[in-house]
Amino acid sequence: MRATGIDFPHLSQVFRIQRVTIDQKSGKIRDDCAYGLTSLTQDRATPENLMGIARGHWGIENRNHHVRDTTFHEDLSRVRTENGPRMMATLRELAMSIMRLTGVENIAKAARNFAASATATLRQLGF
Repeated sequence: MRATGIDFPHLSQVFRIQRVTIDQKSGKIRDDCAYGLTSLTQDRATPENLMGIARGHWGIENRNHHVRDTTFHEDLSRVRTENGPRMMATLRELAMSIMRLTGVENIAKAARNFAASATATLRQLGF
């Protein structure tokens, strides 16, 4: 939908995504919607393109942030001052990148193995 009459810098389109999901354990159906804003014009982003962009966002969320939250417990970190939080986030991202580049598929399992054995860690890195 073209955004007109809205005083928001660089806004070109607004969109709504309607989602219906089923909880695999309980079978409960959940129906909700999410709204989005974009600077992409209609000729640069069709509804299908916008859906792909939104799904791509969740791919990043699931691939990176979920791992950082569940495996590395980033949200529980007590490092809060100066450059500490940024440095720790960088180190976590570096560890994930190294694991992915060396063929690790399950980062949580690999992190446990690497924590238990410096030899396994060095072997994975080619040493």
